[in-house]
Amino acid sequence: MNLAHIQGLRPFLEERIIGQEHVIPKVVPIVQNGELGLADPKRPKGTFLFLGPTGVGKTEITLLMTEYIFKDVGKHCIRLDMSEYQNQESLGLLLGKDNHSRGNIGRFYDRAEGRGVILFDEIEKAHPRVLDIFLQVLDAGRITVANGDTLNLCEFYIVATSNIGADALMELKNSPMATVERFIEDLAAAELRPEVLARFNVRCVFQKLGYIAQKKIASIMLNKELKLLREKGYHLEPGAGVLELLVAQGVEPRLGVRRMRATAETLCRHAVREALLSSQPASGTLHVTNGSLAIHP
Repeated sequence: MNLAHIQGLRPFLEERIIGQEHVIPKVVPIVQNGELGLADPKRPKGTFLFLGPTGVGKTEITLLMTEYIFKDVGKHCIRLDMSEYQNQESLGLLLGKDNHSRGNIGRFYDRAEGRGVILFDEIEKAHPRVLDIFLQVLDAGRITVANGDTLNLCEFYIVATSNIGADALMELKNSPMATVERFIEDLAAAELRPEVLARFNVRCVFQKLGYIAQKKIASIMLNKELKLLREKGYHLEPGAGVLELLVAQGVEPRLGVRRMRATAETLCRHAVREALLSSQPASGTLHVTNGSLAIHP
């Protein structure tokens, strides 16, 4: 990776991560250290703990980081949902069940060709034995799977996410960010083992997204869908109230903006489908009608 590309990481993230501007300056230096060869060669290139409610950008920034550095997210982002590793038997799923298997981590490692980003989603749900494995990854940058192979993870960035304190954030929505960060970090320290917290390069608290940020994200998702439809020959422009409808239907108190992409797809494709089935032009201006979208030629 050349210097110009490394320098471009911050503006790349700033353009795409909405409402979490305080997180980006913490993440970028660690990634730049990793890409410049300044990280400890015996540990992962960078380790991050992302705290905060669902649907506010924790996974999104991980995927964007992978995209920017490694290009192919599907190949180089290993995503492990810790809700699938809540009992001791799940160690076999992670590491392999016998001396002929490498488990999920080995299979994904091979796919990523030994470099990328490993995302441990909702780390607080992992069984304590799984957390022990996680500590080994953070500390030594390696993991041994069931068939005896030792996987070198020093060419990976490690990200763990946690929803610890998500419910409490609803009560702190008008508090200063510094207060929110202290509160969530205290909750994390009480729930996660101290030796886990101590091994992260950076801990970031993601805040609940306000209405302006929600509309910006709605606009991004809408534009992506309209671009896709243009490629299919349907040229649409958003009219009054479209973004407000996307926010109303695409934001949920418990899920944040996680459903925004699906909402934009559903509403826009509904409008095109209804126009086509009615033998009407499927290009024009989108307008809001009866809680849905329709096309005015």
